[in-house]
Amino acid sequence: MSRVYLLALVELASLGPLATALAVSLSLKVLEIAPESKEASLALVTTAGAVAALVSNPVWGHLSDRTRSRFGRRRPWIVSGAVLGAVSAVLMLLAPGVGWLAAAWALGQAGYNASLAALNAMLADQVPEEQRAKASGVFGAFGFLGLVPAMLIAAVFAENLAVVMLAMPLISLVIVGVVCAVVPDAPVSGAGARERGIGDVFRAFLFNPLRVPRFSLVWVQRCVMQFGYTIVGTFGLFYLIERLGMEQGEAVSLTSLATVAGAGLNTAAAFACGYLASRRGNYGPFIVAATAAMAVSLLMKAYTGDVSVFWASTVVAGFALGVYYSIDLALVMRTLPAGEEGKFLGIFNLAKTIPQSVAPALAPLALAVGGPDPVTGHENNYASLYLAGAVAVLLSLAVLPGLRPVLRRAPATPETSAVPETPAVPEALVPPAASVASPAPSNPPGAARSEGAPVSTDSEDTTP
Repeated sequence: MSRVYLLALVELASLGPLATALAVSLSLKVLEIAPESKEASLALVTTAGAVAALVSNPVWGHLSDRTRSRFGRRRPWIVSGAVLGAVSAVLMLLAPGVGWLAAAWALGQAGYNASLAALNAMLADQVPEEQRAKASGVFGAFGFLGLVPAMLIAAVFAENLAVVMLAMPLISLVIVGVVCAVVPDAPVSGAGARERGIGDVFRAFLFNPLRVPRFSLVWVQRCVMQFGYTIVGTFGLFYLIERLGMEQGEAVSLTSLATVAGAGLNTAAAFACGYLASRRGNYGPFIVAATAAMAVSLLMKAYTGDVSVFWASTVVAGFALGVYYSIDLALVMRTLPAGEEGKFLGIFNLAKTIPQSVAPALAPLALAVGGPDPVTGHENNYASLYLAGAVAVLLSLAVLPGLRPVLRRAPATPETSAVPETPAVPEALVPPAASVASPAPSNPPGAARSEGAPVSTDSEDTTP
C-alpha cells in the first residue's frame, strides 16, 4: 500500500489546483474583469474548461496505454500535465478578458486531466482487486486533502489573487516531480507501442456500451451524481454573497474555511469507508448512504439564509462525498476490459467532466425558474438551483439494480483459486520482465488482479 499513498499524493497535487480555481480563484478573476456579468462569464469560463477536460481525458488515457518511453507509459503524461497546468495558471492570472481566461482555464483542464487519466491507469496497473476499495478510499481522502492547503492559501491571501492562483500549481510541480522519480512505471514494448495515427487517437472515444453494460451503468451513475452537486458548486461563492448577504472578502474566507472543514470530513469518511468496503466487498450500501446524505445536504441549503444551517449542510455533504469517493473508483475497476484500462478510465472520467461542462451552463436557467428567491427576494432563485441538484443526485440511484453483479465481490472458489480466469491481455502491454513466465498462472500488470478475484463479465474488442 505504500505505493498507493505515493500515487495518491499525485491525486492531491492534480486536484488541488483545479479545486482552488473552481471554488475561489476563477470567481475572483471574473469579478475583477467582468463584474457586471459575473454569472454568465463564470459559466462560460467553467464550461470551456470542462469541454477541454471532456475531449482530452480519454485521449490521454488511450495514449498512455500505447506510449513507449524509457520513462514508462504513464509518467510522461503525469509530469507533462503538471507542467501544462502551471503554465495555464500564469496565463489565467494575466488574462485581460473573459475570452482569454476561458482559453487559459481550458489549457489547465487539459493539462491536469492528462495527469489524472494516466494516474488512474497506473493505479489499475499496479493494485490488485482486493485492495482497490482501500486504494479508492486513500485516493478519495488525498483528493480532499488537496483542498486543505488550497483553501488555507485562499483564506489567508484572499486579497492577493496572484498567490491564490499560483501557489497550488507550483506545489503540484514539486510533488509530481518527486513522486514520479520514485514510483516505477514499466515501459511498453512490441507492436502495441507502435506509432499511433490520428484515427487511433479519435478511437479513444469509441466503445460499444452494449458490450460493456456494467461499465456503462457505472458511468451513468457517476455522471448523474456529479451533475447534482456540480450544478450548485460553481455558484457557491455567489450563494454566500446573494443568499447570506456577505461581503466578498467575508464570503471568500467562509468558502475557504467550509471547504477545509468539508475536506477533513471527506478524508476521514473516505479512509474509514474505503477500508470497511474492502473488508465487506459490497459497495451498494455505501453508494446509497452517500447519495441520500448528499441530497439531504442540498435540500438544507435550498431554503435557508442561516449560517448555522449552511455549516450543518457542509458537514453532511463532507461525509457524503467521502463515502462516495471511497468506492467509486474501486467499483468501476471491476468493469474494465483487460488491457485497455487507460482508455476506459479516461472514458469514465468523462462522467466527471461532462457535468462540469453542462451544469454551469444550465445553472443560470435553474436560478431563473420559479420567480424570485423565496428567502431573499433576489432575482436569482437559489432554492430552485439546489432542488435541481437534489433531484439529480437521487436519480443517480436508478441504475443500481443493473449493477448488482459487480456491487458485491464474488467469493473465491476452489476452481477460481486454482486457475484464475483472467482475460487475455495484448502481449504488447506486458512489460518485458513479465514475458518470461513460469508454468503457473499469473496475472499481467495490465489486468491488476489477484488470484481468486472476480473477473468482469463485461467484454470489449480491444484490438487497436
